[in-house]
Amino acid sequence: MRVKLLVALGMMVLPSASAATDPEKWWIRCGGPFNLCGYVERDSEEARLPKRFEVAKPFSDGMAAVRIDGRYGYIDTSGRIVIEPRYEAAGPFTGDYAEVRVDGLSGAIDRSGHLVVPAQFSRMVPFADGSFIAKPLPSGATRSSMSPRLDGEIHLEGLADSLVGLGGGIYHLKKGWLTAADLQFSIFDNAERGLVWAGRRNAHHDEKWGLLRADGTWQVMPRYNHVQRLMETHAIVGSMPDYTLPPIERRKSLRRGAVDRDGNLAVPTTFDGLWYWRGGYGPGATMVDGVLKKVIVKGDGSLLGGRAFDDIEIGWDDSLPRVKDGATWYSIKRDGRLIADQREGTPMVACKGGPSIIHRGEGVEFRKRDNGPVIGRFDKGYWLERDCPGPFHAKRDGKWFIVMENGALLGGKNGYDDSSFFAGSNASVKLGGKWGIINRSGVFTVRPNFDKLRRVQRDVFVVGEGKGIYWINAAGKRVAKPAERRPSPEQALTCAGGLRLFDKDGLWGLRDESGRVVIEPRYRALSCFARGIVWVAALGAKRWCPIGPDGARREALDCRLTYYPVIVTHHYPEKFSDDPFESSVSWNIAWLEHAAGRRAAYPKWVPDDSGRGSYSVSPGAATNR
Repeated sequence: MRVKLLVALGMMVLPSASAATDPEKWWIRCGGPFNLCGYVERDSEEARLPKRFEVAKPFSDGMAAVRIDGRYGYIDTSGRIVIEPRYEAAGPFTGDYAEVRVDGLSGAIDRSGHLVVPAQFSRMVPFADGSFIAKPLPSGATRSSMSPRLDGEIHLEGLADSLVGLGGGIYHLKKGWLTAADLQFSIFDNAERGLVWAGRRNAHHDEKWGLLRADGTWQVMPRYNHVQRLMETHAIVGSMPDYTLPPIERRKSLRRGAVDRDGNLAVPTTFDGLWYWRGGYGPGATMVDGVLKKVIVKGDGSLLGGRAFDDIEIGWDDSLPRVKDGATWYSIKRDGRLIADQREGTPMVACKGGPSIIHRGEGVEFRKRDNGPVIGRFDKGYWLERDCPGPFHAKRDGKWFIVMENGALLGGKNGYDDSSFFAGSNASVKLGGKWGIINRSGVFTVRPNFDKLRRVQRDVFVVGEGKGIYWINAAGKRVAKPAERRPSPEQALTCAGGLRLFDKDGLWGLRDESGRVVIEPRYRALSCFARGIVWVAALGAKRWCPIGPDGARREALDCRLTYYPVIVTHHYPEKFSDDPFESSVSWNIAWLEHAAGRRAAYPKWVPDDSGRGSYSVSPGAATNR
């Protein structure tokens, strides 16, 4: 019934989906109790298609893949379902074709939904003129596991996003294989142009790249060790090593150049560095009398200004490139003439009613509000308008200063060794190798006497480390260890969309804000809704499986052995059992019980040898954990 209802809704033409807008510039927005997705205007955030799809993919060639009840179909820009949801996964249309997943394998459909190439490949990415970049199944395999899986499903992307690590060959829907399936691919230009970088490893185990046409013939025979995609009018390429040289010298023999839109070598591979193409030029490097100098390369391979410089900059805006000659920066015109630096004296950041930051040579100049009196000159930094109104931290001669919102400069003449950001009325600073605390006037409220000092709450700091730690306030008075800031059970068990996890007789379910039960409490553990599904560990099960708002199993999505509501890189979840499934269920039960206030601590994440962890919330986690 739910599928039929959504399909019926999909047949409605929505007035908000104006033909005057470009759907390929719409953004996907997800939310609500079931975390469903729709489309909005990129600039105005005006709704174009309502949030009613489990997954929504970007529009391409007037159609977008969406997931309904666990299966993918396609909609047009009015929101009408034009290809029924019957696929395990679906990629974007490129011209007349799109990749789809059937029984774990990839094939291709046309715009009517007809399967023009049966599902038989690991991947089958539409290219041009009826050709595909296809990856055959591994020898002896019957179901592909080569594509990345996330949240129980395979995600299929278009040409530009699929080629990294994708090996295979060119396959034509009528002619079959046009090349051997032993190639690696890298994006060159838009798929409709029918050109792609392709390469193989040579006897020295180096990749050798050429430019391949959609008909399987070479536009440019393999000859490059390094290739990049087309940027504006040029694509950066790198020469093959000189194999007559020893290994270290061989690496030094590599040079960079650039090809034009058709793959013709426009910039000879003679440069020690050439990194990208922007504003009609390529920033690069070359050796001059044994010193590596910077150059701005023109489209024909000649140098802007006819020579190398000590440094260069090519901006993202329409301003002229900049070059540094000795200690002085200049702007350089297209005819190579040096003129006064156009950026000199222009604002980098201008806070309304607050400080301004002005470009000055190698560094910047801070001025008081509305471009008033000079506060001081400092090293170049990375401040943005969103940092307004301050305070700003600025460095000069290896020391730190703090520019306040009113233009006051903290740090005196010599600055601080280090500093932290203000939180409320205080900040910690390091002076003479010791840490202390200052107020917003720069006066020390706690003299710099501590080797270790770290803020743990707005006005509470921890001093020292190990067994000798204690806590002080911003006035230096010892205080008790601050209590853990823990949300109430109601907050901790509330999902992002407003549904709330609850348990009855040791089993968990979900209910809405009014108390109405949405998912019956019949699971040992479960997640919040993400992409229209929740992950549940049912009684007697050996896998976490996805169910929809109606409680029905989403058969098109794979079950998974484990599920965790958070991800911590370089860490492992605390082990509760030798059985991975049982361990993950017990870990989640412990997580839920802590959120409910019935367990003292969260289950742990144990660091690996590196210990360099970063924390992120998995889809389906509650909001306050």
